Amino acid sequence: MTDDDTARGPYRVVDDPVEPTAEPIGEIVVDGTAVPLRAGETVGAALLAAGRVGWDDGRAAVFCGIGVCYGCLVTVNGSPNIRACRYVARPGDTVTTARDGGAR
Repeated sequence: MTDDDTARGPYRVVDDPVEPTAEPIGEIVVDGTAVPLRAGETVGAALLAAGRVGWDDGRAAVFCGIGVCYGCLVTVNGSPNIRACRYVARPGDTVTTARDGGAR
């Protein structure tokens, strides 16, 4: 794996002949770590592309991917209980994956 591959994340599709992968438009900060962000990606998509398939001690993850199960709840910019699979991320968003006692 090259340094360029590592920057993309282990699960990001690259070199797709049908729909080329867009270049990053910025990054979001997830639990203090910068995660690359492509245009139109949800928080969940960016997390999956970065290799984060689960969080909150295994109690949360992108499961259904369409906002039905509420399994992917995160805090975005201080607002709790945001569905990561539905929230289209913006460069500079701050995401916290751990629950802090709030309702799910």
